[in-house]
Amino acid sequence: MNQVPDILTIDLEEWFHGHNYLDCTPPSEWDSQESRVEQNSEKLLSLLDKYNVRATFFVLGWTADRHPELIKKIHDMGHEIACHSYAHPVLFEMTQQQFSDDVDRALEALSQAGIESVKGYRAPSFTMTPPVYCFRDVLLEKGFTYDCSTFPVKHPRYGQPNAPRKPFITDNGLAVVPMTTLRLLGMNFPFSGGGYMRLLPGFVQPILGKMAKRQGVPVITYLHPWEVDDKLPECGQGGILKFRSQGGQATTLPKLEKLLQRGDFRTMDEFVENYFSL
Repeated sequence: MNQVPDILTIDLEEWFHGHNYLDCTPPSEWDSQESRVEQNSEKLLSLLDKYNVRATFFVLGWTADRHPELIKKIHDMGHEIACHSYAHPVLFEMTQQQFSDDVDRALEALSQAGIESVKGYRAPSFTMTPPVYCFRDVLLEKGFTYDCSTFPVKHPRYGQPNAPRKPFITDNGLAVVPMTTLRLLGMNFPFSGGGYMRLLPGFVQPILGKMAKRQGVPVITYLHPWEVDDKLPECGQGGILKFRSQGGQATTLPKLEKLLQRGDFRTMDEFVENYFSL
């Protein structure tokens, strides 16, 4: 169990990029929204620096275009910069050419921010689902070595409950690192990030993390800068959707700090290189 690492990943995007906000903040209105990614990222960077932990930041190209100095700072502090698409699309609603164009645009935005080597990709809302597994070929063609977009759980948007839980290599040679689940009572349970982390009691994730490690699964914690924000935007969401989007937001930083105190963290590229001896 001690050889199974912890991995902290941060999807670097604004609060209004989340798919739960699409109805009230469509892409045509993004530039008119208040940007809060810098101040929230500073909270995370300060905490990571305090505990000397390096994370993997999956950066949205849209964000890199508007905040290149933030991306450069994150890189200069020793964190890994990976790709989270350009415009935060739902992948299974795209053609392969549209996906390729979006990736090119994201890589160009990262390059303009000074990032030339990008090894990892994570699909927005984990929407690299079976109908678009062919998009993995595009990632290889563009120089990516790993994808972290598979979530082996039941979920109406991104669920893949029958997908492998442990990292694997696809037939075409791309490393795939599925998001963390705990196998219990014949089902896969998520717990280690996003709304799952925000809404579960703080003592739960360390316990479930140890259990997942005993099953040989790396514990990948994932979150977004807006999840450590004091702002709870009002934009006409219904009660349930608002709870899913904002519930437990004030608990994220304290929970994260406790994880940083206990964990043995690696960046995603370090884990992939060691796990597959790439």
